[in-house]
Amino acid sequence: MDVGISTLEALHHSSKGRLKYDRKWSETAKNLKTMLDECTSPPALSLKLNTENTMVNRVPEVGSETHNSRSDIEEDPPPGSRERSIDEISYTVSSGSTHDNTPELDIIISPKGCQIEMAIKEYESLWEKKAKSASRKRHEEQDRMLLMLHREAQMKLNELNLRKDREAETSLSKVQKVSHARSQEVLERQQRLKEHHNRHAKMLDNKMREGEAIRLQLEEEERKKQEEIEANLDAMFKTLSELKKMNDTASQSYSSCQFKQYIPENIPRCLELMSQIVTNVNTIIAQCQNKQIEATTGRVKNVQEYCTQATNVFEFVTGSVDKANKKGKEELDKKKQQEEQKQQEELRQKQLQQQQVAAARLQAEQASTSSANAQASAVAAAATAAPEEMLCAPPQAYEAYIRLREKVKDVEKLYQPLMGDPRLKKFRFDMQKAVNIPVNAISPTSGAHLRDKLERLCALLSGNAVDISSKRLSAGEHPSGIPYCKDLLARKVVKQGEEQVSSNYESAFAIAMVAVGVCCQFPDVRDLMLAQFHLKCPYIVPYYIPKEQGQSTEEYHKALGYQYVDGAVEQQDKFLKRMSGIIRLYAAVIISAPPRGVGQQHPHGLEHAWIWLTNVLNLEPRPDITATLLYDFLQVTGNELLRNYRKQFEKLLHILCTDYIAKIHRVTPSGSGGPVVRLETFLETCLKKKSIPPPAGLLQANFWFT
Repeated sequence: MDVGISTLEALHHSSKGRLKYDRKWSETAKNLKTMLDECTSPPALSLKLNTENTMVNRVPEVGSETHNSRSDIEEDPPPGSRERSIDEISYTVSSGSTHDNTPELDIIISPKGCQIEMAIKEYESLWEKKAKSASRKRHEEQDRMLLMLHREAQMKLNELNLRKDREAETSLSKVQKVSHARSQEVLERQQRLKEHHNRHAKMLDNKMREGEAIRLQLEEEERKKQEEIEANLDAMFKTLSELKKMNDTASQSYSSCQFKQYIPENIPRCLELMSQIVTNVNTIIAQCQNKQIEATTGRVKNVQEYCTQATNVFEFVTGSVDKANKKGKEELDKKKQQEEQKQQEELRQKQLQQQQVAAARLQAEQASTSSANAQASAVAAAATAAPEEMLCAPPQAYEAYIRLREKVKDVEKLYQPLMGDPRLKKFRFDMQKAVNIPVNAISPTSGAHLRDKLERLCALLSGNAVDISSKRLSAGEHPSGIPYCKDLLARKVVKQGEEQVSSNYESAFAIAMVAVGVCCQFPDVRDLMLAQFHLKCPYIVPYYIPKEQGQSTEEYHKALGYQYVDGAVEQQDKFLKRMSGIIRLYAAVIISAPPRGVGQQHPHGLEHAWIWLTNVLNLEPRPDITATLLYDFLQVTGNELLRNYRKQFEKLLHILCTDYIAKIHRVTPSGSGGPVVRLETFLETCLKKKSIPPPAGLLQANFWFT
């Protein structure tokens, strides 16, 4: 486009481009005249000039077409065409003059001008044709281009629609997949909800069944509880009637006694105590009837304890009254006998005096000498018999020994119905486990551990329910259950000394602390435990059991504490080892602190260690056993005895080291002096240092709170 514009500008400024051309020159006379004047002389015309002049007025749009047009115009037209054109021009001018109202003019047209005009018109006609042809071609090309663009647009539209269809299909498939996944998820969720609902329904059904079972169980327990309460009330009423009978009997017995001067002074207080017991039991029964308290097994146990206490008081009162009556009767009989003897003696003396008057003095002297010899022999026999009987045990210790053995027999009678019933074998076995498991588990781990074992044992002896092999059982389920468990516990503790402590001396203190804790709450267990200590090791009394007439050697050895295995007595060293374990456990019980500390009264305190030592020193020693037990006992209790009794204990050790050791040496056979040497070395070291170290493994009072 820029090339075309520059070409036109160049032509416009050329000499030919500045020429003016008028197509209507023939319409005015002036122009015609001017033209004729110019035609008088032949002009030098050329087609090239006219062509260029024409190109000024008609500039083609495309340079190639302009070039072609110029080449076409420069060609000479055929001669016939020129001649025809000039004739036609002449005719036209002449004919025009006839028709117009203007005055006729005689115009002479030059043939050369006509040719030029014809050439111009032909050129314009040719150019117009070419322009139309070019326009038509251009229109066709544009139509073709439009058609092509239309096709391309249609193709792109089709592609776009196809792509949209594909995208729509893809989107639809994604939506369908998401919808299918969601529907699947909804179905799974519905299935899970359905399963959860079914499980929940089953769980609710199970809970309803469990609730119904629990309700029925509670109703059954309530029914049993009411039956138990009624049975407990009946038992308490029976106990109350027995207490009233015993109280009335004791009061009548005391009031009817004719020898009250021989009755102990505390008998009136005992009667008051029995009356108070009856009042307390009556109060408990009244409160149970008014439903202020429940008539539980514990209440029955309390009433039974009251009854036991009242029974002991009753036996003591009636025994004291019987003894007073017996003693009073004996005194009366004795007085009567003395009076009779006195009267007889007076008569005899009168007779003797009468006989002596007649008898000779020598005979009287012989008679007096023979009577003196008889009296001396009798005294000597009595003196000989007395040591053999009395030196085996101190009188008070022996009385306590007999009393404890009687108490054990009484307790055994209480649970005899339990032992004789084969149907209660499972119950006995469970009670044995309830006692053995906590006792076997005792160890000096911590105070909390010991408190746990103590609480379990106390709960068992109180009749409360305890866990036994994933079951909850109570010793109070049977009337003889609690006495049976108490006796079992006493036997088990002493057995631990015989088996465990004899092998591990330090384990004695943990067992002793639990035993002391139980005895603080249950004093009767203390008596049972002491009785078992005496049974397994009679030297704790101390009691050197003599051999009875008709007693076999095996029976005598068993009474002394020996064991027989396959008909053979155990060896001496094993026997001494077992006795050491028992005496060490007994000594550990004496020095162990109660659960509540030093402020709580000890059930079997340090004073019993002093009593045992003095009792042993008052008896003649026995080979091996005396030295062994003294050494073990002093090694455990020596530190506490020295700290509390100081000077007196030092004197006792001095006597033991100087006098008693010599006695032990005299009775010790040759070749078996090991225990004596060990005891003597220990005593000499203690006296030299004036101190006794505390025993290994001793647990202090604050250990309960660890």
